[in-house]
Amino acid sequence: MPDNKISLTAVVSGTPTEVTANVNAPLKTIIPEALRETGNNGQPPDNWDVKDAAGNILDPNKKIGDFGFTDGVTVFLTLKAGIGG
Repeated sequence: MPDNKISLTAVVSGTPTEVTANVNAPLKTIIPEALRETGNNGQPPDNWDVKDAAGNILDPNKKIGDFGFTDGVTVFLTLKAGIGG
């Protein structure tokens, strides 16, 4: 893979999907692709949090490369608190 691309596994409602992202792009750019790939169209991308394996909410505006992710790392998309599915 080119140096500016990384492959991430995004788990949406228990369904994993692989997304390729630019390390210089904000983390939030993976949300629409992950939702589309898993068929989760009921809620807009802004209603989702991205969490790490420990359950920590990640800053969606931070560049993907700033997280120090390794290729193939798994992140989890969950509906923000107070939003029904």
